[in-house]
Amino acid sequence: MNKKNLRTHHCIYHKNKNGMGGVAVDKETHARIFIADNVEKFALDNDEVTVRVLSDKDEFMQGEIIHIEKHNTTNLVGFVQAHKPKHLLRVNNPKFGHYLVVINTPIKSINRDELLNAVITSYPSEEKPFFEVALASTVGKRDEDHAFIEELIIEAGIPVEFTKAAWQQAEKLPDHVLSSEMVKHEDLRHVPFVTIDGEDAKDFDDAVFCENKEGIFHLYVAIADVSHYVTPDSALDHDAYLRGTSIYYPKRVIPMLPENLSNGLCSLKPNVDRLTVCAHMEITPDGDIVHYKIFNAVIHSHARLTYGQVQEWINDLSITPSDLISNISNLYLAYKALLSSREKRGAIDFDTVEPIFNFDAIGNVEAIVPRTRLEAHRLIEECMLAANVTVADFLARHHHQTLFRIHEKPNLEKFTALKDHLNSLAIKFDVKYEQLTPRDYTNLLHQVREHEDFQAIQNSVLRSMQLAIYSPHNVGHFGLSYKQYLHFTSPIRRYPDLLVHRAVKSVINNSEYHYTQPLALMGEHTSFTERRAEESSRKVDTFYKCQYAKKHIGNQYDGVISSVANFGLFIYIPELLIDGLVHVTDLGSDYFIFNEKSLSLVGKSSGFTYAPGQKVQIEIESVNMAKLFINLKIVL
Repeated sequence: MNKKNLRTHHCIYHKNKNGMGGVAVDKETHARIFIADNVEKFALDNDEVTVRVLSDKDEFMQGEIIHIEKHNTTNLVGFVQAHKPKHLLRVNNPKFGHYLVVINTPIKSINRDELLNAVITSYPSEEKPFFEVALASTVGKRDEDHAFIEELIIEAGIPVEFTKAAWQQAEKLPDHVLSSEMVKHEDLRHVPFVTIDGEDAKDFDDAVFCENKEGIFHLYVAIADVSHYVTPDSALDHDAYLRGTSIYYPKRVIPMLPENLSNGLCSLKPNVDRLTVCAHMEITPDGDIVHYKIFNAVIHSHARLTYGQVQEWINDLSITPSDLISNISNLYLAYKALLSSREKRGAIDFDTVEPIFNFDAIGNVEAIVPRTRLEAHRLIEECMLAANVTVADFLARHHHQTLFRIHEKPNLEKFTALKDHLNSLAIKFDVKYEQLTPRDYTNLLHQVREHEDFQAIQNSVLRSMQLAIYSPHNVGHFGLSYKQYLHFTSPIRRYPDLLVHRAVKSVINNSEYHYTQPLALMGEHTSFTERRAEESSRKVDTFYKCQYAKKHIGNQYDGVISSVANFGLFIYIPELLIDGLVHVTDLGSDYFIFNEKSLSLVGKSSGFTYAPGQKVQIEIESVNMAKLFINLKIVL
């Protein structure tokens, strides 16, 4: 055994999908230690645990949990079962495993289709090897989308209700900007700012304006001054920190801030005064930011525009309202300049399909359509990127600590897996890991744009990338090809942006700002809340996709193999914008072997190969709503 692994590891425990054992990931080294179900000491998914390594033969570390440092599960959702003389809770989440859960509150009647929320009152011990819970509330009926989302929120520990103290603080705020609050804010109410958002948007973080002076674009990006109202260590601040981010589901929003702030006082609505932090950037026709100024400002948005409207005007400037022509045309030209700079940097741009769910009158999915990415969307994206990178430079120049948005280069293992996949497709990618740059990935995606396996190749590139996180240690942003980058433009819905605003204002006001907690810890927490939000949103999308697939059981479609695993084929159905699985045991009588280098399944007798990008005819065989699984079969 490698002696360096004999020490104990402080880990986050991730249970297997079936609840039997799991993997503990070291908090510092990210080493993976496999835990058998008989040595997990009743640990649950995402618990913080101390692990002792038992064996690391062939770099496959196995260990045992010796102590649970922190339980991160406080509630369980499930069905009541009678078990004299007690009632038990059958937990609905398969990851929970087969632990015994005793209900210690009286029960009058049992509805076997009703999901219930229960608070854990006692965790297991050697003397009492079972959980005890108290029933708290009804979640809903089995297979209802409302019940599914409620269960998801409870199990993920996502705060929904604001504390009484936070509500009281929010209610004391005025419903408009007071003249006394405009002191030390530059008056830009005469400037014809506009907001450009989706049709259903209610919280407007940003407003933009652009003019051309002697060939230089003067781009103004004004961002809602949330930090003026949400002060450090206040009740509102505590609630916002716990949430970390707003969460957007197809039919519901869990906001980071109370509605009178997110949709009211901090939202840059048209024809009302609003406090902002403004970035004024001077941009050359080549897209270089040659000068900037960051300052407090009060604005008065002149119009609330949608992406669709702006796109129509971009396509035909003659139909643009006369009072908006100058701003829209200059914004578009500045965007083109910034886009040119993006291309020079070699920043990576993925062409992914985002689904939009259309619901019928009773709330079921009747269609899934792709979200169209317009030039108007990209225009705002580039304006926000320019503001974010400018503010990162501003804080770095003033040597002020902040949370950067960092994105490290792919690790060697994932990079090697990508090269192996490309080699199997005879695609040249002659790049050494040590010299890897974002431009290499950008050039690769351009090279394979017309390849019949483009989507599968793009998925492989995506899988090779690291996750972007928040950290005080700036290592740059690989994907965007920035040496320093942060999030500044969405303080209504992202807590790191709020922290950045406080740092910016301390520099502007020549005052000191000290974070309420160690900044590294705040980076870890906000990265966690972001992942929590993304995972729950992904699960809700999957629920609706499964609900939609149920309508199409027995139907046949053209499919594309999106990825291959040793247990089967993941197949994407472009017509429905959903994907499902063909299990390896359903591929016929041949025995299929997984080839790790080509990421394919190869028939032992026939030599027939299933590989990413391959087109197949499939039939939707069944849908498992409990496990959110769409089962497919290949039509021969």
